[in-house]
Amino acid sequence: LDPWRSFMITKRKKHVILGGLLITIGLIIGLVISANLNIFNTGYTTETRVSKDAVDLLSRINNATAEVAAAAMPSVVNIASTTTVHSRGMDMPFMNDPFFRDFFGDRFRSFNHPRDYKQRGMGSGVIVDANGYILTNNHVVKDANAITVKLADDRELKAKIVGTDPETDIAVIKVDGNDLPTAPIGDSDQLKVGQWVLAIGNPFGLSHTVTAGIVSAKGRTNIGLPDVQFQDFIQTDAAINFGNSGGPLINIDGQVIGINSAIYSSSGGYMGIGFAIPVNIAKYVYDQIVSEGKVVRGYIGIY
Repeated sequence: LDPWRSFMITKRKKHVILGGLLITIGLIIGLVISANLNIFNTGYTTETRVSKDAVDLLSRINNATAEVAAAAMPSVVNIASTTTVHSRGMDMPFMNDPFFRDFFGDRFRSFNHPRDYKQRGMGSGVIVDANGYILTNNHVVKDANAITVKLADDRELKAKIVGTDPETDIAVIKVDGNDLPTAPIGDSDQLKVGQWVLAIGNPFGLSHTVTAGIVSAKGRTNIGLPDVQFQDFIQTDAAINFGNSGGPLINIDGQVIGINSAIYSSSGGYMGIGFAIPVNIAKYVYDQIVSEGKVVRGYIGIY
């Protein structure tokens, strides 16, 4: 072999070996850097920067809230009502004009006659007696011809009105049953502003919806309910919407401390301000209705 050619081959081999070595070193360095920067990590990280003590505390609060909600939900019911509304009809004097009747026929005549139509409503309630007594709002069942109560286990029962009190917006209805799940009653006088509460109900037909918030204020009056004369509302930011009316406001002990009744809203939906009737007022009305069939109040006056 030509010595010069042999020298060139040997030199080329050295270059190939050196190039391969440099490529290998580069790959190793690149892998180390990418591992540190998580470049090839396509999954989500499960690591947290929150301390274990904080996570443990929040986990206990989280589990406790879920336990309170789970304990209260079986006693909460959905209420569907049907009311017959009487319409006088439209006063259309020109319907008596022969020319008008000849021209249009009888197509508009029905507008001039009284007619009835069915109006459907929905709300919530809470079972407070195992024999089927349920607390709700007066405006949920007012003038209802038929009331259907749906329990947490999806059973549907017919209900009757035991009594109502428009002055507090409280009503008591009853279904036939026994050993029904009940909610314990708390003491709303012991409630403090800032305490956590849960609202459970049937907003927009969404059964057993749970929302959380705090007691924002107590003793609210003049909230725009002219029919409710006795106003001493609990204000809360727990979300309350159409269909929540009559459902319970629950404290962290799982006790009913209010009956959700109204919201303040410029849109018709939740805006962070809801109102509940203190359960101590509801208890007084309930006891009167169950024992007397109506609410009897003292008065001062001269005949």
